[in-house]
Amino acid sequence: MTALALVESPVQLLHVIEWCHATASAERTTVAVLAPVDETSRGQLRSMLEYAAEEGIEACWYEPRRSSGALLGTLIGLRRQMVAAEQLVIGDPFSGMVQLLLPGTRAGELVVVDDGTATIEFVARLAVQAPLTRWDAPERTLAARLRHPIATAATRRFTPSIARPVTVFTVMPAARIPGLSVRENRYDWTRRRFGRPQVVAGTDIVGTSLVESGVVEAPAYLDAVASLAGGARGGRYYAHRREAEAKLAAIAQRTGLTVVRPEVPLEVELRRGPVAEQVVSFPSSVGYTLPVILASVPCRVRLVPVDPSWLLAGVGTRARSFLTTIVASQAGVTAA
Repeated sequence: MTALALVESPVQLLHVIEWCHATASAERTTVAVLAPVDETSRGQLRSMLEYAAEEGIEACWYEPRRSSGALLGTLIGLRRQMVAAEQLVIGDPFSGMVQLLLPGTRAGELVVVDDGTATIEFVARLAVQAPLTRWDAPERTLAARLRHPIATAATRRFTPSIARPVTVFTVMPAARIPGLSVRENRYDWTRRRFGRPQVVAGTDIVGTSLVESGVVEAPAYLDAVASLAGGARGGRYYAHRREAEAKLAAIAQRTGLTVVRPEVPLEVELRRGPVAEQVVSFPSSVGYTLPVILASVPCRVRLVPVDPSWLLAGVGTRARSFLTTIVASQAGVTAA
């Protein structure tokens, strides 16, 4: 069975590699990279493509975001692969680009691999047949109204049926809904490929892009990071790939932490080491992934909730509800 994987981020590519490893499907899988614009993500994707090649996974690189002509060229260029693929593996079912490509597939099976905590929202939206729009997207804009029919059609296509089964490959606590298969991701490839990491003294802090996403106020976030750093001077701050340079410079100046922009997804970065004896994170996907990645490693993963007072005034009720859900589901998580 030939498989085509559509990925737009480094962590999606990591999870496609994990899927191929878990299902012994590397040699029949082709990855289509729908390249993002930011250089950090592009660099991480290139690094992960080297690991994919090690596993025998073929890949092709597209630049759909350069112009409207490039987007059209990508849609045309992928048409033959979309038609030929018997299995379609998707990293981001909320992606407008992916949703535009979906009508072109004749795949008998759809597979959704993790794109962070968005997987939880994907299954929740599917369960109530709601349009597949992001939890942090503006709710009452012209763009939202234009996207609505496309997102609604995507929900129908991802709804499991006898003719087209749908599988979610995840480390997240996804809800069980009728007809949807859930396969657990244990990060077997990552742990095998990189072995046991070196553990060093101190605390590392995992950054988040909640400020850049327009959810959290920048001053409140900086205060929170400074408070967490406390006596951890000499530790590291692992920047999210979407964090702004000015914000990172302010964090480094105020806390004394060494800001690191990983060349690979954080799960790979910390597994290949070194990793601090304590890793602190705000509620995010790493609250689910790192305890699995660092299982049996003497490293504690500590999660700090997002205080409601940090949120911007315009943050919608759906975004607030989603953050509350993530905080509740990650309560008490540790890796050690």
